[in-house]
Amino acid sequence: MSRISFYIAYKYLRSKKSSRFTSIISKSSIIGISLGIAAIIVVMSIMNGFHNEMRNKILSMVSHVIITDKNYTLSEWDKVKFNIDKNKLVSASAPYVEGQAMISFDGNVHGIQVKGIIPEYEKNVTSLSKNIIEGDLNNIGVKPYQISIGITLAEKLNLSIGDKITLVIPRANSTLIGIVPRIKRFEVGSIFNFGMQQYDKNLVFIDMNEAQKLYEMSNNITGLRLKLHDLYKSPTMSKIVNKQLKSNYIVIDWTMMNKNFFNALKMEKTMLMLLMFLIVLVATFNIISSLFMVVSEKKSDIAILKTIGMSSKNIMHIFILQGTFLGLAGIILGLILGSVISMNLKHLVALIEYLIGSKILNSDVYMISEVPSQIQIFDLIYVSLISFIFSVLATIYPSYNASKTKPAEILKGN
Repeated sequence: MSRISFYIAYKYLRSKKSSRFTSIISKSSIIGISLGIAAIIVVMSIMNGFHNEMRNKILSMVSHVIITDKNYTLSEWDKVKFNIDKNKLVSASAPYVEGQAMISFDGNVHGIQVKGIIPEYEKNVTSLSKNIIEGDLNNIGVKPYQISIGITLAEKLNLSIGDKITLVIPRANSTLIGIVPRIKRFEVGSIFNFGMQQYDKNLVFIDMNEAQKLYEMSNNITGLRLKLHDLYKSPTMSKIVNKQLKSNYIVIDWTMMNKNFFNALKMEKTMLMLLMFLIVLVATFNIISSLFMVVSEKKSDIAILKTIGMSSKNIMHIFILQGTFLGLAGIILGLILGSVISMNLKHLVALIEYLIGSKILNSDVYMISEVPSQIQIFDLIYVSLISFIFSVLATIYPSYNASKTKPAEILKGN
C-alpha cells in the first residue's frame, strides 16, 4: 500500500465535511466493536477465574495423584510410601482410610464420608490444617476418638467444639441379641471451612488407626495421596508409578478424577467466547455501512483521483485502510475497557449486590461465593487478532465497490 493511500484514508477520517449520519455510523461501529471486545474480555476473565478458583479449591482437598489397590485396600503401604517419596517429582505423600457413615446428634442424622488420616502427613498434601477455623486438628491421634467436621455440617446439626456425636458405620456386628450396626461416640475436636459445600457438609476426618478398626481393615489403608511439586506433572507421575508398582495397583491423577468437570468448564468458556464473537461480528457490519456511506459521499473525489492517474488498487486500499482504522480504534478501546472492568470486577459486583440486596453467586451451586477474574495475555492477543480479521474482511466489499467507480459517469453527472 502506497503512502498516498495512507494519507488520503487518514484525511477522510479527519474530514469535517462528512455528513452527520455517516459520522454517527462510523462512531457507532467503533463503539459496537469496543463493547463487543470488552464483553469478550470480561467473560473470558471470569471463566479463567472460575477455572482457577475451582481447580485450586478442588485440588486443595483432592490430591494430585492417588495410589490404591483394586480392592481399595492397600497393604504394606509404608514400603510403597518409602519408595514413592524418593521420586523427585513428589513433594509429599499421606496415607488415608475412606468409608461411608452416618453422623447422629440430638435426634438429627446426616450421611457423611469418613476419612481416616494422620495429621502430621495430611498437612503436607492438603490444605485441611490451614482451613481449621475452630479447635485443633492435631487433637486427632493424640486424644482418643476425635473428629473434625465441616462448618456447614456443624451449623446444620448445631454442633460446637466438645460436643459428642454418634458415628454409625454401615457394617454389622454379630451379638447375643442379633446383628446390630457398628456405633462409636466421637468428640468434635475441630471445625474446618473449605468454602465448598460438598466438603463442608459431607466430609469428616478421624484418626487413621481408629478408622482402620471401625472398617476392619487391620493394618491396610484405602490408599496413598501424593502431592507433586508441579501439579501438571501428574499424568507423568502416574505413568512412572504404574511402571514401578505391580499390575494390581491403581494410579489415578487429578486430571482423571475431574476430567469431565474441567472439560465442561473448557467447553463452556469456548461456547461463551463464540457467542461473544458474534457480537463483534455484528458490530463489524457497521463498518460496512460506514464505508458504503463514505464511498457514496466521496464518489466525486474518487473520480478525480482516478482521472489524475490513481489506480483502482490504490482506491481500494484507501477504503480498506479507513475501515481498518475504525476497527483498530474499536479494538484498542475495547481492550482498555474490558481490562479495566475485569480488574475492578470485585468492586462492581459488590456494588451490584448492595443495590439488589442479595448475593449473585450461591456457594451451594458454584462452589465459590465471589466472582473471580483473571486476565490472560493470550486471551487478549487472541481476541484482538480475531476482531482485527473481522474488521479487515468487513472492508473488502465496499472498498472493491469504490474501486469500480467510473470517473466519466460521475463527472458527467456533476
